[in-house]
Amino acid sequence: MTIQIPATFDRDDVPSMAFLKVLPAEQRGVFHSLMDALKAARDVVFRVGGRALDDAQVAQMACETVDVLQRVLPELEFTRFILRDEDGALYSPHLVERHIRRLERAEARAERQRHLEEFQARQAAGEFAPDASVKAMTSRANADKGGRPRKGETRAEARLRREREATEEHEANQQREMRLLSAVSGGRNSETENLNQFSKTVLVSGVSVSKPVSEFPVDLELERDNNLSNSKSTKPAETKTETDLETQTEKPALEVPEALISQTVARVLKIGRLPDGQAGFAKSICGRFLRDGVPADILVEAVKQHAEKMALNGDTANRMGAFCKPIERFWADYQAGVSTEPAPPAPALAAWEVRALDDYARALKLRTEMLAENRDFTAMMRDWPDVAKSNGLPSCAVERDAYLSWYRPQEQAA
Repeated sequence: MTIQIPATFDRDDVPSMAFLKVLPAEQRGVFHSLMDALKAARDVVFRVGGRALDDAQVAQMACETVDVLQRVLPELEFTRFILRDEDGALYSPHLVERHIRRLERAEARAERQRHLEEFQARQAAGEFAPDASVKAMTSRANADKGGRPRKGETRAEARLRREREATEEHEANQQREMRLLSAVSGGRNSETENLNQFSKTVLVSGVSVSKPVSEFPVDLELERDNNLSNSKSTKPAETKTETDLETQTEKPALEVPEALISQTVARVLKIGRLPDGQAGFAKSICGRFLRDGVPADILVEAVKQHAEKMALNGDTANRMGAFCKPIERFWADYQAGVSTEPAPPAPALAAWEVRALDDYARALKLRTEMLAENRDFTAMMRDWPDVAKSNGLPSCAVERDAYLSWYRPQEQAA
């Protein structure tokens, strides 16, 4: 059933239900009778089809007498607990407000469902990581919009302001990045009047000429710097050829096949003992290193060596980001010619050492679970001896050296 919002309804002028307590008992009783009648009819206005009910019909629905209703209604209308629409039909502004809020919640749920479906489609296309949430998409959309409007701004005004600021910033960046460089073709030598021996076009920077050069872009900041440098030094201006300029540009990223990235990610996840949820981050990080020129075997070897170092301390990486710095250091050492051979394997652990380290890791896991469940460190320490005994763990302190001392054979300790 569709409920029509009365034209005389003002959402900003609905009185609080708390003020109903100050009304006389008779007015409160009639108000509740009218509210109960509307709730039973599942409507907000006393109207049947296009016809408004008169006071006698309203009194009949509310189980009140006509004289009582007519005596109380003016006070209820004055306090805006009961109002009349454009046709004179009585309605409850509180029920209208509740109906509007119900519609807003339904629209919000539908909007969230649309966002979820859009996010799932974009996630399936590989735009977001497998373990990402809808917040990743909404945060990106909010960043593109430039945040909330300023105080006193509407959304349309804020959008126009951001577009204007983006255009001004782009023009300012272009103005700052203009170079004091111009192509000057080979001319005659001022002393011998012969053709310049350099037939190639050169780029001249900071050159002072007697005649002005047409179409010469000038950056005021760069011109000021050049004037200062020329006044402090008598060195001739440096010339940069096109070849020198090309060597100063950044090295373009390599084209890496998707198959190679996927194969490297699988090797890294296996060697680094990473959870499956890190596949998306591993793909992004490995793809970046591969495009920067790091060979796949070097990348995997760096992950392998760092994972082995962590294993010696009883640790394992739970995220791909832990291998970024080790990969960078390994690649720098490899390029510098430093030996990147893996360290000699540590001597094999004895059986009692393996058991001690395994139980120590199990004890750490149990303590972490207990603390996460109760959030009470004192209670965890009080209950730990019983929990350790029930899980077959020693009663010593939960420390690596303590566990090794507990499991070390007596004759070896002596």
